[in-house]
Amino acid sequence: MDSQKDRKAAILAATLSSLWTDTEPAVRERVTAIALADADAISDVFYAILLERPDSNTFLSHTLVQERLRPSLARWIGALFTASTDEAIAAVLEQNYQIGLIHARINIPLTLVNAGMRIIKKELSARLLAADLSRAQTASAILFVGELLDTVLDNMHEAYLGDLLGNVRHQQSLKMFMSGPNLALEGERLKSSLFDWLRNTVVSFYAHEDGSHASPPPIESSDFGLWLNHKAELTFGRVTELDLIRERTSRISAKVSAAVEGGWITPAFVKELNNDVTEIAYVLGTIIGKAMEIESGRDPLTRLLTRRFMPAIFQREVAISLRHGKPFAVLLMDADHFKTINDTLGHQAGDSVLSDMAELLHTHVRAGDFVFRYGGEEFLVLLTEMDEASLRVKAEWLRQTVEEHRFNGAGKGLRVTASIGAALHEGHPDYEHTVRRADAALYEAKRQGRNRVVIA
Repeated sequence: MDSQKDRKAAILAATLSSLWTDTEPAVRERVTAIALADADAISDVFYAILLERPDSNTFLSHTLVQERLRPSLARWIGALFTASTDEAIAAVLEQNYQIGLIHARINIPLTLVNAGMRIIKKELSARLLAADLSRAQTASAILFVGELLDTVLDNMHEAYLGDLLGNVRHQQSLKMFMSGPNLALEGERLKSSLFDWLRNTVVSFYAHEDGSHASPPPIESSDFGLWLNHKAELTFGRVTELDLIRERTSRISAKVSAAVEGGWITPAFVKELNNDVTEIAYVLGTIIGKAMEIESGRDPLTRLLTRRFMPAIFQREVAISLRHGKPFAVLLMDADHFKTINDTLGHQAGDSVLSDMAELLHTHVRAGDFVFRYGGEEFLVLLTEMDEASLRVKAEWLRQTVEEHRFNGAGKGLRVTASIGAALHEGHPDYEHTVRRADAALYEAKRQGRNRVVIA
């Protein structure tokens, strides 16, 4: 993959080098001078125009994005039109490749990227038409700008499309991963959650001695509801059975609200509600039965999600968070002094600790959350629909759970502690921004002495 990227980068570098060589020096110098002098003004126009487009709101409305991107674009313009040496051209191409990966990661439409490049091209061309160049030089300068921008756009698109195709493959692998043998246990857990919700709802109907009916917990907030909103489609794809489950769930929610408001809770209504929930459980069992034989892509030691599934999951959670205003949180957990366990008890004992910790995490998060083997002794947990207060409670509870657990490394009943860094998604369209904040918080937790939680 890297060799293919290098070959394509070499072709683009040769194209840019020839472009600089074949263009008249006076024309090159005039284009460079204008680009450097007007980079800030062009950046302002760029964002003023794009911010008016409805398809850009998700990506450009965040204050941090605007504060960083305006000066970054100006610097990018300056670097692009001064990159005349092989080293500078290589640096520009690598930067543009990374920009393309970011565009793919946050799902910026290619039409928006192309529109932005047209703005830059138009603004530079207008300035060249007003410059003190001959007619032939003006034409040469505009062609030079157009070819240069088209070449770097190709470079961005190469990264974008490569990442996009890889993500599609990962989504398919993710579907296979989440449909493995453990899905049978997950299915029983979900059914149990569903009937727990039913029991709690019925209890709330008759809990008041005065005959009034309390509002039951919404089914959407149950473990089953969170799973349905965040994981179901990733597990099974877009199948008709899920549409049926969503329709039944929405119908139950509406019926319960109407019954409570209208005061017509009766044994017949409770029986009808039980039938609806039983039907959902049956359909869920049918889907799971179809998916049971598929399995692929698990971390071989912990059986958790691996990092390659992060783009598919995080991009969807960012979209849900931005659309519904329900932020997710990222929690990074690192087993403290893990190297000591490997060095003193052996790697088999270390592997046993990691397996235990993975099982501990998976058991103590909700059905709608995601647990990843992030690398080495580090785990990443994506907590859906979180607020800061809940995040603090959840992170501290997980830390205490690890501290109180007896791990089976070398049969010693080991005590292991964990450091945790956590961050709440603040609306930034690039999920890596939240992951980096959690990583910085984890580093701070270690710096402060380990076995603690730090919230970004």
